[in-house]
Amino acid sequence: MATASSSPSSQPASQSEPVSPVRGLIDVFVNPAALFERLRDRPDWVIPLVAGCVVMLVVQYFLHPYTSRATLGMINDSTPPQVAQALREAANKPADWKLIFQPIGYAVMSLIGAGILTGLAAMFTAKGKFKPILSAFLYAKLVVLPSLLLTLLIVSLRGVDSVNSMMDIMWTIGPAMFVTDNKFLFNVLTQINLFEAWYVVLLVIAIQKVTGAKRGSSIAVVGVYWVLGAATQIGMLMLSGLK
Repeated sequence: MATASSSPSSQPASQSEPVSPVRGLIDVFVNPAALFERLRDRPDWVIPLVAGCVVMLVVQYFLHPYTSRATLGMINDSTPPQVAQALREAANKPADWKLIFQPIGYAVMSLIGAGILTGLAAMFTAKGKFKPILSAFLYAKLVVLPSLLLTLLIVSLRGVDSVNSMMDIMWTIGPAMFVTDNKFLFNVLTQINLFEAWYVVLLVIAIQKVTGAKRGSSIAVVGVYWVLGAATQIGMLMLSGLK
């Protein structure tokens, strides 16, 4: 009787056990399934959003001299004089408060991405809930951030003089690293890399754990989302000078 009476009381205690804010930042890399299960009942979007914004701001600040040099590389013989002058002025400006728009853009795109993912989850599983999916989405995006840090490291080691175009400040572990001249092909292949594959796998696990959907439905949700996101990213890269 004593054993039976102690068992129910211990279960709620374990369920209400507080979780360290840092634990989620670790679990997304080492134990994502457990993290996403927790997020289903206890969504937490603030910590991964702040972490992502901080990393984005730091990387963009230190990458600024290299992006400025790449901006100058966009000028060619066919560039209109007014456009060329605007690009030179933009490249010569030091890093300032406008860098804050980078993390703001990261936050806005995350909200849009999570909204699309929630809509797709509702279509395929009828169980899409925005807040848990937003939390899982933001945590999953954290595994892509190391690629930004590695890009900063590689570009810094190469030096500013090695930067001649936007292609020179985009480092990736994937087939795009073997493309040197074809910018359109480079745009496409940048969407296929080690960190992106890791991110997609985590999204599949997240949809499974948060919505309770089967693996096939989760893969369908993430597959459609990835195609839409990759097409958008390629378009943005082409507009930014990789065309």
